[in-house]
Amino acid sequence: MMIPAETRTPHKLYAKIFFSLIMCIIITIVTLSSALYAGFERIALSNIYASEKSSLSQTSYSAKSMIENSTNYALQIYADPQFDKLLYYAEPSTAETNAALYRMNTYLSVNYFFQSIYIYSKNSRKIYASSLTPMIPVQSIEDFTDAGALKLIENIGSYKRLAPIPRIIPVQAPSQSSNKTANVYTFVFNDLQGRSNDLDNLIMLNVPERWMREAIQSLDMNKNGSTFIIDGTGRLVTSTDTMPFLAQLEDKPYVKKALSASASEASGYFIDDVESVKSLVVYSRHESTDWIFMRVLPYDTIMGKIEVMKRNVLLACFVILLLGLSISFFLSKSVYRPMEKVISRLNVLIKEKRNNHMKLKQNFLRQLIPNSGNKKPLELDKELKEYDISMDPAGDFVVILFSIDRFDSFANRYSYEDRSLLRYGVMNIAAEWFAQAGSCECVDMDEKTIAVVLNGKIPDLQPLIDLVQHVQNSTAQYLDLSLSAAVSRIGDSLYELSGLYTEAMQQMEYKFVAGCSSVLYGRPDRPQAAAPFIHPIGLENNMLETIKLGKATEAKKWFGEIVRSVNPPSYIVYNMLFNQLAYTLSTTALPMDKSSGMSVDYDFGSFIQHMHKLETLQDVQDHFCELIDHLCLIFKEKKVTKHDSLVASIDQIIQQSYSDRDLSLLKMAELIDMSPAYLGRIFKKLTLKSIPDYLNEYRIERAKELLVTTHDTIEEISQKTGYNNSTYFYKMFKKYTGITPAEYRQHGS
Repeated sequence: MMIPAETRTPHKLYAKIFFSLIMCIIITIVTLSSALYAGFERIALSNIYASEKSSLSQTSYSAKSMIENSTNYALQIYADPQFDKLLYYAEPSTAETNAALYRMNTYLSVNYFFQSIYIYSKNSRKIYASSLTPMIPVQSIEDFTDAGALKLIENIGSYKRLAPIPRIIPVQAPSQSSNKTANVYTFVFNDLQGRSNDLDNLIMLNVPERWMREAIQSLDMNKNGSTFIIDGTGRLVTSTDTMPFLAQLEDKPYVKKALSASASEASGYFIDDVESVKSLVVYSRHESTDWIFMRVLPYDTIMGKIEVMKRNVLLACFVILLLGLSISFFLSKSVYRPMEKVISRLNVLIKEKRNNHMKLKQNFLRQLIPNSGNKKPLELDKELKEYDISMDPAGDFVVILFSIDRFDSFANRYSYEDRSLLRYGVMNIAAEWFAQAGSCECVDMDEKTIAVVLNGKIPDLQPLIDLVQHVQNSTAQYLDLSLSAAVSRIGDSLYELSGLYTEAMQQMEYKFVAGCSSVLYGRPDRPQAAAPFIHPIGLENNMLETIKLGKATEAKKWFGEIVRSVNPPSYIVYNMLFNQLAYTLSTTALPMDKSSGMSVDYDFGSFIQHMHKLETLQDVQDHFCELIDHLCLIFKEKKVTKHDSLVASIDQIIQQSYSDRDLSLLKMAELIDMSPAYLGRIFKKLTLKSIPDYLNEYRIERAKELLVTTHDTIEEISQKTGYNNSTYFYKMFKKYTGITPAEYRQHGS
């Protein structure tokens, strides 16, 4: 069944060699260019890294300078005797306090990089503060405005002495009432040993974060990238134009990579996406602070000229190769054109002959299979030889039918030409597998059926069943098609072929029960019906009753019982059963349509038409379940409409006759023509109230209106609202309002 490859012309062979050489040259040029470019790129990145590392080192010197200056001033303040009484006295005098505060202001004014200075004394439990912004100089520790400083004091043992602690502190603007904040690095000096928290006194220096940011900006001369600092946890300790101070960056991939790399190397670089932009990332760890200084440079900015050079070189190579290829192609075409015409014509003739032979062979086999018993031996032998069919008419024969599952979906999915090609593919797969068992021919019987005629020494069917399953699996894997198969018994000669084909067609009917991708063959243990099938009227009536009640789950359960009543399974019985059920369901829905005025939005004609196209029992069951769901929904809607009408009728009777002393559940039931018990049960189910309660509530509401808007006596009002005596009226009124009628009239509510 495989089509032989066409004879290759000298021109095609020459073109293949020519293009192979061109591809080798292209690959060589591209490989060498890529290697040179990669090497140059590495050298350029190394030089840029060295330059940027130097810049980061200068930035780290600024941090080191900030730490050293802060340390010196903290020690100087701690050693200044002017502050001894603030540090150690529980109650220093006002003069001593003022002198010390003046001294603090002097330190603050002569050191431009401080934002504020705090002195904490455990003995006085006060914090003395000096700040560039307005701030209360003396505050108790409980009322101190910088809550972060208090937490720092409480957990002083967790912080390294005189190491920068990035914080956001509150500041008060002179002309505004609302609080603002400042970004600072806090340096803490104390005389504690180890990790102790037993603090006597403390000096706290706050350096503006702006000082470090300006130092970074002054070193960034080109303004091509972004420089910032993070701590060991990935927290940003210098703000940038796009990221706020103390922003958490540990989830960003490039920050994770820098944190991981800096753990083993003090400095380095890598290429990664930063905010969706390919960038060069340079990092350097500062040991004393455990800060990581990072520099991010857009890759296009630093490598742009190299990229332009690479594109220009590749473009020039491409143009040269394209020009040479075009010249060579036209020269070769002019040389080999005459020979190509002759060979092309020969190939066309060979292809036409082969296609005609295949069509004639397929037509012959398509007629032979159902009519083999009518052929004469001599005539049959001649035709077999004419179509190159190598079969022994006296040998064993088996017919295997393959049917494409869910053919409607298959036909909608593919065009006629594509369907023909896919069937041809199935025939090729089948021919390759069944060639292991003997001589075989594959025949395209119709749009959905392919027949395989197998000839040879066939001892039993089990090896054939295995081959059928291989064909099904290969077709599903390579062609994305599902096939069902039917296998006939083993025949003794070619003349039994028509009987074998009829038997396989009958076996294929059992696909309806077995389902898609099934393998069907004659089983001696297949059960036979002991008696004619009797339509299950009782089960059908149960299903119809549950549908009318809107119980879809129960109705589908009865439908399943009806389907299981067909035993043993029979395609003919199922066909009659489902036609009868479709008719019954349609006649059940149409009377409801006329009686209720509701539209049954379902096309039963299309339902039955689609049902006859379904190929398996499960598909038909699913189809019926959809119809049952739809009908149950309609009956539910009808039931809800009926109940709404009932509640409206009761409400109307009460509004019109509430003053009637004889109005009761019994009288309402007579007016509506229902039993009192059923009416009471339905009403309470729908409104969660009994009819007497509903009537009393309405009467009390009318009584409340009369008490407020009229001067009638309570006796008169009780009679107007349907109560026999005022005593019972008093009792009902207090039950539903909590007060007596007189109290309600007096207070008006």
